[in-house]
Amino acid sequence: MSQKGKFSYESLQDSQILLTYLKALVQGFESGTMRFSVKDDEIELHPSGLIHFGVEAKAKRDRMKLMLKFAWREGQDDPRAGHDVLTVDPAKP
Repeated sequence: MSQKGKFSYESLQDSQILLTYLKALVQGFESGTMRFSVKDDEIELHPSGLIHFGVEAKAKRDRMKLMLKFAWREGQDDPRAGHDVLTVDPAKP
């Protein structure tokens, strides 16, 4: 387990590998457990209850950026209060 309580990883991947990671995240939210590891560095998270969700998307010339953020803690107030509901639709051909 990570001694610092923090795990970080970055790499260059194709979209098929990214789909595998995204499916694993979905399974982790469904089961309530997700484990991240590289070599000897590992952290296990247990998402439950209300989870803060953030999206940041940028398009600047030929550089695109998408950031997703999930955060939770025990006993947190309802993060949906006062926020608009996000709609995510796949692009149409």
